Formats: sequence, C-alpha cells, structure tokens
Amino acid sequence: MSKSPFTALRRMTLAPTGIRSKLVWAFLLMSVVPVAMLLCVAAWFAFPTVREFYHLDQWFPLIADPTSATWWLIGIIVLTVVISLLGGIYLTVKIVDPVIHLSREAKQLVEGEFDHPLTVSQPDELGELTGSLNQLTARIRTNMVELKQFGERTTEMNLEIHKRVVMLSGLLQIGELISGRAELEVVLDLVVERLATLIDQGFSFLCLQPMEEVQVTLHRMHGIDAKCLSGVAFDSANVLIDAKHPATPQMQSIWEQLDRPNLTLQPVIVRNRLVGVLAIGNHQPEFVWSPELIDLVAVFAKQTSIALENELLLRKTKALAIHDELTGAYTEAHLRSRLAEELKRAVMYQRPCALAMFVIQDFADFRQRHGEPEAERVLKKVARLIQDSVTAIDRVSRFNGNEMVVLLPERNKRQAVEIAEEIRRRVAFAFVNAPEPRDRLTVMSGIAENPIDGMTVEELVEKASSAIHPAALTGST
Repeated sequence: MSKSPFTALRRMTLAPTGIRSKLVWAFLLMSVVPVAMLLCVAAWFAFPTVREFYHLDQWFPLIADPTSATWWLIGIIVLTVVISLLGGIYLTVKIVDPVIHLSREAKQLVEGEFDHPLTVSQPDELGELTGSLNQLTARIRTNMVELKQFGERTTEMNLEIHKRVVMLSGLLQIGELISGRAELEVVLDLVVERLATLIDQGFSFLCLQPMEEVQVTLHRMHGIDAKCLSGVAFDSANVLIDAKHPATPQMQSIWEQLDRPNLTLQPVIVRNRLVGVLAIGNHQPEFVWSPELIDLVAVFAKQTSIALENELLLRKTKALAIHDELTGAYTEAHLRSRLAEELKRAVMYQRPCALAMFVIQDFADFRQRHGEPEAERVLKKVARLIQDSVTAIDRVSRFNGNEMVVLLPERNKRQAVEIAEEIRRRVAFAFVNAPEPRDRLTVMSGIAENPIDGMTVEELVEKASSAIHPAALTGST
C-alpha cells in the first residue's frame, strides 16, 4: 500500500511527535548542545582572543566588570547544559516508557490474554504499532472464537459419527447372530439393547403377540419398567409422538403410563402379518424425531422381522430334515416314521423287526471334564462306529442327547443282541488307548423286538430305553 506524502513529511519533521524526532532531539540535547557549551567554555579560558570575539559588553551592557560577565556567561552555559540534559532525559523517558509498557502488554498477549486491548499512549510509531497489535489480537480473538465453534461442531460430529458407528456395528452384530443361527431370544434382546443407545437417555421395548410357531418372551425392554407395557397397542402404521406430534387417542393410555415420553413405534411384520411393535423413546423436552432416527428404528424393526422369519424357516427346515447335523445319522422323527412302516410290514408278513438303543456310559462326566467340542467329537466318532457295524438296510438315528438308535429290519432279538455286543466291543477298542481310565468310554445297549416287546413305535422305544441302566441315561447335548 502506497503511503501518503503527508505521512512521509510528518515522519521527516523535527517536531518531537514521533520516535525519530524524539531520538534526534534527545541526541542533540544530551550530546551536541552540552559538547558545544563545553567547547565555548574551553575556548573562553584557553584562547584570550575568543573573549574579544564574544564582545560581552555588547551582550551584557549593564555589566561593567568583565569578570562578572564571564561568570554570567558560564552560568548561562551551565543552565543551558542542564536544561538540554533534562530535556534529553525527558524525551528518552517518553521513548523508553511506552516501549516498556508495550513490551509488558505484548508478554500478556504471548501468555494468551487476548481479551484486553492494548493502550495507545501517544500518536507516534509506537501508537501505530499498538494499533496494529490491537487489530492483530482482534483477529486472533475472532479466529479463536471460530476455532472454538469449529471444535464444538467437530465434537458434535464425532459424537454423531460414533453413534452411527455403534449403530452400524449393532446392526452387523445382529446380522451375524441371525446368519449364525443364534438363539432367537439372544437376537431379540440385542435388538432392544442396541436400539436404546441411538439417543441420549433413551429407552426401548419390543412387544410381540403370541405365536404358536415360535415360543419367545412376548415383552422385552431396556430402560423402563415391564409393567408399563401391558397396554401397548398393535398397529401396522408407524406411530410418532414428540413436540410436534401429539399422542393419538389409541396411544394416549400407554403414553401416559410411560410418563409422556417422546415415542416412535415401528410395526414388526412377518409373512405379511403383524406380530409386534418395536419402540424407542426418551423424556427430553422439545424433542423432535429426525427422519434419520425414524429410518434407523425401521431398520431395527426389519432386522427383528428377519430374525423371526429366520427362526420360522429354521424350525421348518429342522422338522423336514432327515439327517442329524452333528453326527450325520437320521433324525428321530425320520426313524420313528421308518420304524412305523417296518412294524406294519413285519406284522403283515410275520417277520421280525428289532430296535437297539445305545448310550455312552458316563458321558455327562466326560463332557463336564473336557468341554462341549470334545464331547461332540466323541459323539460323532461313536455314531460313525455304529454306522460301520450295520448293513445298508439298517437305519442309525440320533435321539435326544447321546442316545443312538438302530433300526434292524428282519432281525430278531438274538441277532440284535449280537450286533449290539459287536458295537460295544468296537467302541471300547476305539477308546482303549485313552490316557485316563475315565476317558476309556464304552456304550450300554437296550434291545426291543416286535411283537415280543411291543407293537407300536412308542412301546419299542420305551422298552429299549428301560433296558439300559438309568445311570447311563444322564447327559445330553
């Protein structure tokens, strides 16, 4: 920026208004004037011709004595020197004192005290510097306020991002539990727990109608009392209650039971049928539900629907399955069906049909000592040994727990006993090298034959089961 000529002239002037002029006058008064006066005194006493040159009689006509004139001259010179020195000191103080004051205030700026503006002591270069510093601190204060606001907004954004990350992790965890065939109760509890964390001081609850296909807890909640959920209305429409949306007459009762919260309910629909509602709420004043939160609640409600549908499909698949997932043997339902058919055939053609049941002895103690994975490995090994010991027309099935049942068509009781004894020997040989004696497992068997021990499936199964010692029946997987 170009400077005006008046500013340049003001800086070049010798009037004591600026630091430059003050320094010049201080130098003149404290150096040049005293030295000039001392030179005059020295010349007065050292060179007589100088006295004639001064013509003191013309300067002081009232003084007749030349000696008195000399003392008068010396006094004037000394007074001049003293005045010049005092003037120089005064100008020096006028220069140094504002600098010291400005330095102290600058130190306060360094320490972070930007609230108080610097004092403009005089209209000189220091005054201009002080004004510039005031402008600089004003900008710093403005920037600090903006940075503080930006920091607050950043904190809010970080909290919002954290909430969304937690929400997404919850959705992913719920999806993993559903895909991993976790228990339905665990999935639904996690849905309610994660939903309550979407808002500050929030609560959530899930209410389901009784379903014959799935037996679960009908009410589950987080952050509220279960007694408040007795009158929850089931409606396929979304319910929204906040500062802008009053409660509907249908929701008035439950809204008052919950102490008049902000509330949003989403329906849980399974196979085009309303089976429950999922809700989230809080008691913050002047709260308004955002579209994002409403969409998130809808996502959690959809996850709940998926979990219920998945449970229905798993139950249906399990009912239709003919092979056990763990051992690969036939399921109990399939064996009972085949046994009923074989019994009809045996009665019609007067042929024998036997049933052998095997139980791993002390299996409950083995599971407790070695854990579930090792117990499952042993159970699969025993099932494989039994399958290798029978023919292709025989059927090996796994009943509840560690019970293995073998359907033996065209076999009488004596033949069934021989097969059972062979299976017992194979199992005992398979575990004979176990390091601990308690781990040398064996099986106990029970045999039943049609028509000696019964004519129906239930009678034969009961007879074979009762033939086994009760101690061997403990333990289940």
